[in-house]
Amino acid sequence: MRKLNWRRRLREETGGAVVEYPLIAVLISLVALFTIQLCLVVHTHNCLLDAAAQGARFAAQVGNTPTDGAQRAEEIVRARLPSALAARAEASEDRQGRVRVTLYGSVPLLTVFGPPETLVVHGNAISERALQPRLRNGDDGRERSAP
Repeated sequence: MRKLNWRRRLREETGGAVVEYPLIAVLISLVALFTIQLCLVVHTHNCLLDAAAQGARFAAQVGNTPTDGAQRAEEIVRARLPSALAARAEASEDRQGRVRVTLYGSVPLLTVFGPPETLVVHGNAISERALQPRLRNGDDGRERSAP
């Protein structure tokens, strides 16, 4: 019988790849999943931000109300994002004529599942209705110096 030299066998590196591969594969997989998740969050945020801005511009046009802008923003979100990520929109107009559309949306977690209302974005626009009286009076918004 051969006598086993344990010290020599412990110093050898044979079979090390069998152990290293699963450890490294798990780390690479986690980095890849994190990158995909980050891309999904940024894409969702940009889509919601653009929809809110377009909804605010739509509501600011003559003949439209803030409610029309909120509905338009929700339509844009439905067209761009999966149906499971539906957003809720609110719109308002202040006395100065600023229309504000706020969108509440969710962020997907590597699929279309995610916690509700985790992203809040705002879109603003100046109402054309607020600008009309100034334009009729000849005021173009610039300050004039006194003679």
